[in-house]
Amino acid sequence: MKENILIVDDAEFSRSVMRQALLNAGFDNIIEATTAEEARKLVASKEIDLTILDIMLPDNNDLKLLYEILAINKEAKVAVISAINKPEITREALLAGARGFITKPFNETDFLCKVRMALED
Repeated sequence: MKENILIVDDAEFSRSVMRQALLNAGFDNIIEATTAEEARKLVASKEIDLTILDIMLPDNNDLKLLYEILAINKEAKVAVISAINKPEITREALLAGARGFITKPFNETDFLCKVRMALED
């Protein structure tokens, strides 16, 4: 599929699981970032159709990067992913403009469903 999907996660294992799930579903334009700084540069310089954003990064440990991405492009499609399963974080992310919230660990079917929903939203 032609969509450009940016995975932002500092954990290699998480990125590889997400990348493989996306490849299995036919998404082949996958870009990766391991820090908030890398993600900012990519969002500002490339056409990104969906950002899958882990909120716990070495240089970002809250929803700050979500707000920054949406400030760069108010129409940006961002799905937040996190191992922190707290309703208040999910609520804040969605109210801020995230198109979905994925809790780690996830199964591939649910992950892809949320990715497609975020892209269509």
